[in-house]
Amino acid sequence: MVSYLPRKQRKMLYNAPKHKRQKMMKSHLSDELYGKYGLRSLTVRKGDIVKVMRGKFKGHEGKVVKVNLKNMRVAVEGVTVRKVDNKAVQYWIHPSNLMLIKLDLSDPKRKEKIYKLAEEKRGVSIEELEESEEVEAEEEEEKEEEKEEEEVNENE
Repeated sequence: MVSYLPRKQRKMLYNAPKHKRQKMMKSHLSDELYGKYGLRSLTVRKGDIVKVMRGKFKGHEGKVVKVNLKNMRVAVEGVTVRKVDNKAVQYWIHPSNLMLIKLDLSDPKRKEKIYKLAEEKRGVSIEELEESEEVEAEEEEEKEEEKEEEEVNENE
């Protein structure tokens, strides 16, 4: 039987081992990623691109710089506050206040796990997901080339 007492729930949260804390470090996926993978949330990892949904940095997008399992907080690139001595320090955000915009799939184990979960949820094969990622990568390259051409035209 599990206790419903808030003090015991907090105690379980504070004393949770690392493998359970990692599972608690989840954020919702954007509508685009939800449509692609059929998953509502995934664990936040260093290198993922996230959008802040709550708090004073609401709307800010950036790359995850650090993940602190002990405090269950995430540091996002560009989300900083100034100390009294005018030194910039990271502002730590709880993952429930973030939304995953783009996943870092450089780790083959993570990529395989996400594909497997997507296949279970949506019935989409791994090949289809890889093809869609290749198309997205090509589209991003084309956009970057167009931006470079525009910059060259502006400089002339």
